[in-house]
Amino acid sequence: MGADGPGTSVSGREVRAFGSALAMQALLSATSFLVGLILVRRTSDVQYGYYVLVVNALLLLTTLQSSFIQPQMVVRMTRLDRAGRADLIGGLLREHRRLMPLAPCSGVLIVGVLWFAGILDGRSGLLLFVAMVAAIALLTRELFRIVLFAHRRPQDVLKADAFYVLLLIAGVILATYSAEAAILAVAALAIAAATSTRLLSGAVWRKESWNVHGAPGILRALAPLGAWSVAGAGIHWAVSQGYSYIVAGTLSVQAVAAIAATRLLLMPVNLLSAGIGTQLFPLTADWVHRLGVLPALRRLVLLSTGLVAAALGYFAVLWVLRGWIFTVLLKREFAQGDALLLLWCCVFILMLIRDQLINLLAVRERFRRMTVITGASAVASLTFSYIAMLRFGTAGAVAGVLLGELANVVGIIVLTCLEARQAVPAPA
Repeated sequence: MGADGPGTSVSGREVRAFGSALAMQALLSATSFLVGLILVRRTSDVQYGYYVLVVNALLLLTTLQSSFIQPQMVVRMTRLDRAGRADLIGGLLREHRRLMPLAPCSGVLIVGVLWFAGILDGRSGLLLFVAMVAAIALLTRELFRIVLFAHRRPQDVLKADAFYVLLLIAGVILATYSAEAAILAVAALAIAAATSTRLLSGAVWRKESWNVHGAPGILRALAPLGAWSVAGAGIHWAVSQGYSYIVAGTLSVQAVAAIAATRLLLMPVNLLSAGIGTQLFPLTADWVHRLGVLPALRRLVLLSTGLVAAALGYFAVLWVLRGWIFTVLLKREFAQGDALLLLWCCVFILMLIRDQLINLLAVRERFRRMTVITGASAVASLTFSYIAMLRFGTAGAVAGVLLGELANVVGIIVLTCLEARQAVPAPA
């Protein structure tokens, strides 16, 4: 068992949960890669760039929702009995459904105002409206996925995601036959998400039927801590994805495509982190609850070390094959392609470390401190990105992301060490 004894052993159930989560994330990561590859190879840089900008905005919305709901929901479910969980989930679903109808109404209003102001033309207005429809579908889908992950049911999520993947890939292929590939690809995203939601909701009901009258005012109850979590997630999105909008405004949409295409090659690393991450937060909550802070931290550090080692091996292979990848696989030759690839490799190493350690701080509900650190790193990242972009072009944008991730990881390590010190009992 190692030096830490039972505190560091992993049960068979946990191994199976990680395996299902990895299989699910492998499916989604492969799909994201394939969708990006299809669009890179079969459409213009402009169409691919617009698709990337929309998907990044949708990622922000789903991330904010997950950050608001998931940490506190998981911690509460760990302590509740079956009836309490049914009330909690029912309250969340009820209030979520009440909020969703506001989105299309506000979306039509926003598009109309921007169109009358001359900011949007017919095509960009239609793209924005379709993106809002996709946002509703994706937010609803993500809520049910969060609930199933909290129930440790990644296998049910995997089944629903399989249908999502098939519909999305088919829709994107069809979209590339049109001159408006970005609009149709986002529409395919909406259809795939809505179909997947029906399967996910059925799986949640079979696992534990919810009480639609339970937990009145649950969103207000989550708000005090949830607001800090949302702020931190939004700021971190500004570091990891917000640069793309600065690139589009400062350089061009084609530059967004170049950065996104090279980032696409790192999707297998994202598989490692995101796949484990879907199950890691509930498991970390359980470890802290059963074993304590230090055994949970040891497991997270061990996991981070293994993931970084695996990622370095992948980066080495990627670097050796980069010529073939750019010319044959992507059918693109990007300016500063080698520099972009090296910078993204460094960024993803830092992301692997951050994504594992941050679970302990989230379980301990240190959202305010994390938000302060993330906010400072975001300001440094976006400022440096803009300045470096003007001087060095597209590579400067990714250099800013690297700076922001480095500052964020250093801050998280410091907070984690402080948390570990507080958990050590004082000598008698």
